[in-house]
Amino acid sequence: MASSNEVIVKSCLFFQDIGCYDLLKDFSGPVLTVAVAFLGIKYAFKQLDAQHQNTLDAQKEEVRRHTKIELFKKISTLLEKSSASMRDVGTYCLTQRIIQQFVVKNDSPPMTIEEYQAILKQFSDALLEMISIVESHEIVHFKLFRVFRYSLQSISHELMKLRKEGKRDVLLGKVWHLVNDAQCYLGDFQVCIQNMAYGDIFEHKVPHRVAVDKSSKVIVDDLRRLANLEKYFLKETEWGKSIAAAEMEAVEKYHS
Repeated sequence: MASSNEVIVKSCLFFQDIGCYDLLKDFSGPVLTVAVAFLGIKYAFKQLDAQHQNTLDAQKEEVRRHTKIELFKKISTLLEKSSASMRDVGTYCLTQRIIQQFVVKNDSPPMTIEEYQAILKQFSDALLEMISIVESHEIVHFKLFRVFRYSLQSISHELMKLRKEGKRDVLLGKVWHLVNDAQCYLGDFQVCIQNMAYGDIFEHKVPHRVAVDKSSKVIVDDLRRLANLEKYFLKETEWGKSIAAAEMEAVEKYHS
């Protein structure tokens, strides 16, 4: 047992003659100050990161909105141009059918190759111009743009098949119906991209077309309905079936 005269040697880690309590007591203030400063700096950097991310998100949203509006303007101009061209074809077909049925009143002769080529070129050019611009901008709204493109490609396919039709009045009638279908799809698409471009700005949307004939297809910006339409155009139209057949033929050719 140590005598009362013995000196107690204080030691804290590597410091002689200094106790841990004394060390903590003397340095706790500065340590806490440094810790608080460190946490403050860390919080400040975190806030700066959050503000930077919010700024980037806002810039991205602004770019998206600007892109949608500019694309809407560009596509709307082309939609009107294509629609006007198709209307001319439809009006011509309807007028010629009326003249043939009520004025000429004779058996329907075959359509001349010149007349057929003129109708085909005007209608096809309007369709292909729309198909091209929509295909090159699918990244904006992949499902909507692709379904719209499929709708026009299916009509283009049906138009090409009409060259086998013999009677002029029947061919004119079928072209008129195809024009009507194409005009409906163009109108549907214009409503969709108008809502896409301006819907969040004006906080309301233009209602989509409601077809009187329930079997008619209406393009609506709804993922479930778009998925069903995509399946319809690929699986049930003659265009879709021809694409599937061509793909199958290619697989068999290069994997046989």
